Amino acid sequence: MEKIRHPARQCVQGFVRRFQHTVASPSPGPDTESAQPFEDIPGPSGIYSLPFIGTALHLHPFTSITVQTLHKLLHKFTEEYGTIMKFRAGNNWLVVVSDPKYSEQVLRFPDKYPFRPSIGVLDAYYERKKLSPGLSSLQGEQWAKLRKPAGDQMMRPTSVTSYLPALTPIADEFVAKYENTLRIDDSLKTLVRFTTESIGMLCFNTRLGCLDGTANLDFVEDLGIFFRSIDETGRHVKPYRYFRTPLYNKFERAADNMYRVAREEMQKALDKMAVLEKEGKLEEYLKEPNFLNSLISHPDMTHANAQSLILDLFVGGIDSTSNALTFLWHELALHQDKQERLYQEIRNVIGNGNLDVNSLAKMSYLKACVKESLRKNYPLGVGSVRRLKEDMIIGGYRLQKGQDVLIPLRNMSQDAKYYKNPDKFIPERFLRGDQSVDEETRHTEPFAYVPFGFGPRSCIGQRFAESEMFIITMKLFQAYNVSLAPEVPEKLEYIYRIFACPTTEVNFLLRKRN
Repeated sequence: MEKIRHPARQCVQGFVRRFQHTVASPSPGPDTESAQPFEDIPGPSGIYSLPFIGTALHLHPFTSITVQTLHKLLHKFTEEYGTIMKFRAGNNWLVVVSDPKYSEQVLRFPDKYPFRPSIGVLDAYYERKKLSPGLSSLQGEQWAKLRKPAGDQMMRPTSVTSYLPALTPIADEFVAKYENTLRIDDSLKTLVRFTTESIGMLCFNTRLGCLDGTANLDFVEDLGIFFRSIDETGRHVKPYRYFRTPLYNKFERAADNMYRVAREEMQKALDKMAVLEKEGKLEEYLKEPNFLNSLISHPDMTHANAQSLILDLFVGGIDSTSNALTFLWHELALHQDKQERLYQEIRNVIGNGNLDVNSLAKMSYLKACVKESLRKNYPLGVGSVRRLKEDMIIGGYRLQKGQDVLIPLRNMSQDAKYYKNPDKFIPERFLRGDQSVDEETRHTEPFAYVPFGFGPRSCIGQRFAESEMFIITMKLFQAYNVSLAPEVPEKLEYIYRIFACPTTEVNFLLRKRN
């Protein structure tokens, strides 16, 4: 049985688990005899270098920094010690690299089965419910067997853009809801319903009724409990592994509700295909994209694995996309000149029509707006962690196999060294050949900004999330000019409950376009 570990160690290790992506691709470090030993990497010394104690002294109650604001500590470290440093993470050392060239070296290193620490409370839930673990809980060949068939269906651009026609009626219905009120209140809550309906179409090929009120589900509260519980349980010791704590019970009730809906909808979809097969109509039905059928038809996919993957996609895809859209629309509502440029692109490329694969390829400013909003309002609280598969030289220092390296992507994406005026919303950074920005403003450091992760363990839902954001944003700004309601602050404060989430309601005023 695993021993209960020290709370200070759990603070940092919990953070590592929650914010890790994993990756591959080669880029060896410099092979030079002049490389300095690990011990010479700068970092906090004295009492701060002691196991556990050194970790705890950096955090609340000894400082104002919490695990949720760990990016502030990492920024302080970079200012004091430079772009490569180390500090105590429990009993071990954690190396922090804050330079895009080091980031690329680490992220591109080849790894067939990248390691990623799992989410403890989710592992406990799977075990107690006797569910097949999802991608986030698997390692090695087990992970690869589940990831490959899913990646085949979700990571190719054409696989997900083929769902644009199915998403269009959902976006149209969302936009039409506000023709009379001309106001969107609590956009995050409203967008959860949109993303639930959209991800339901991907996973189950059916409308759930979230927008018209016919669905017997509302995940807004459950999502909050689900992700807050993951965040809170990751900071401390793990008593929930041995008995049901009050926090675990709250998590389980929320997860039960969301997973119950997902299982029921999956079974309905399977039953429908079975009936159509008996009636000789299945072949016609499957002429349209059908993610679930593609999964269960894959020779390496079992029914249990397909179910666990669908559950992960359904739950994980709702919260992240709804939050990202809230930030994006806030930026466009605040910056009317950027909104006008987006509208002119919509008008020139699409007019009053619908988004399809061909028109999407021409919507460069729409894509730039999404990228810039994700850069400025980075979705993850810190960045990525990698465990080295062999000895490496990084930044002139020798690191041994097994060393954990943290890449603070949130900080780098907002660092003035890599982005001039990083606090400003400038989509033109991401437009190739655009002459309205200078070289210092332009996005030229791809490994300073990796919001969906990189390599084999990057976000498997990236393509679908982007398609959702593209189509609903295009539809909204095609129909309305959007501005902030008077009570909404120009600068949004937010917290991380895994993903960045605004701390205040965001309300929008709409004006119909002619």
